[in-house]
Amino acid sequence: MSASGNPLDALPAAVLADVLGRVADAGDIAACRLASRALLVASYLCPRARLCAADCVRRRRGGGEGRAGAPAFRTTARSLASLLGAHLRSLSLDAADGQGFPDDAMWVEEGEFDEADDLHLTSGEAVTAWAATAAGPVLREVEIADYWPQACWRKAEALPLISHYCLNLTRLGLKNAWLSVDGLKKMPNLTHLTLEFSRLDDEDLNQLNECFPCLHTLNLIGVGGLKDPKIHLLQLKTCRWEVSNVPRSLAVLAPNLVSLELKCVRPDKLILDTPSLSTLKLTIEKLGATVQVDGLASLTDLRIESLDLSYLFLVFVGSRAIRMLELELPESASQYDLLEAVNPDYLLKMLARISEVKLGPRFSCGLTLCLALCKDSGFKSCLKKLLIHVPQSESSFQLLPLFQICAPLCEFCRDQMAMGNLEVILYIQYV
Repeated sequence: MSASGNPLDALPAAVLADVLGRVADAGDIAACRLASRALLVASYLCPRARLCAADCVRRRRGGGEGRAGAPAFRTTARSLASLLGAHLRSLSLDAADGQGFPDDAMWVEEGEFDEADDLHLTSGEAVTAWAATAAGPVLREVEIADYWPQACWRKAEALPLISHYCLNLTRLGLKNAWLSVDGLKKMPNLTHLTLEFSRLDDEDLNQLNECFPCLHTLNLIGVGGLKDPKIHLLQLKTCRWEVSNVPRSLAVLAPNLVSLELKCVRPDKLILDTPSLSTLKLTIEKLGATVQVDGLASLTDLRIESLDLSYLFLVFVGSRAIRMLELELPESASQYDLLEAVNPDYLLKMLARISEVKLGPRFSCGLTLCLALCKDSGFKSCLKKLLIHVPQSESSFQLLPLFQICAPLCEFCRDQMAMGNLEVILYIQYV
């Protein structure tokens, strides 16, 4: 330290607190407190904090001492929230240790679930430990990733308790949990909600619609427990919904929704009443017989990953003014499946109606075979920009039917990209 003292001491505590908040990790913040008195004072004003139980989780996986006497993570969370109190705005608790989808936890076999609850972060006791402190009412953001072996077989009260204590919350994310909605209260300030790889005891999403009426962003990723779910949110603008194969009826009623990413399997019934929707990303195995998508008047950007192309083109492209169309095949599809899925000439006519087309790697490989069977390419085209991936071994002559439907004055350029053995062919019309 220089004779003039520690330079950090000259900075306002609020500035140092903001810096520590960007660090966020509770362990790193604790270490910073030892660096100077100024950081020590600022640490009590830190607006953001993150606690991670990765070390404890790894010891449990290895069957080591963590199984017998794990650190009191719940107590640590309570102490942290109490210490920061009214200054805390964002809290993140993570016991997932990088686990994503619960199926990734294959080491948890039947009869080997963890009966302890010290890392069950969505339990009523765990949530109350930090939410009942002075930090609860002032928190704006909360993220909790639970420890799946402890959480998968226990119903958790995280949602009702958070709605009771955290009245000013605007963002909430819960992962790897079995979530009860009994006693859930309305949260009018919540605008962003993410539920990931969890079971939700709200089979029709009625409680979600009623208690979170002001959501702008909703992410439901791998959420189970749904039967006939219907998203009905008047202020929703962005939605990502990845559905399992269980629900047979899916409905989205959102007049202000602008962007929707929907991944599903074989819904018998699909309803999209979204008149403001401009971007739709759809991954689906097969579309059911009952489809109501008349409310897609604003749709301009469409991405489809499926083999059910003929039906999907009819329903989602039809007479709409689609500006950008992106197509990809499922990962399980072979390059020959596209030939069986759609008539080559019909596919070419669909592409010719769009001004900008992006073809994914798998779709591009299947298309080279499909184009060989095209009989007609002499029709008027609007295609001005095309992105296609082709193996270097393929001849450009095989893509001739595709070249022929490009609009006049298109310039052909070839750009090598770092994509293994793939290269990109791009058509651009300069205006």
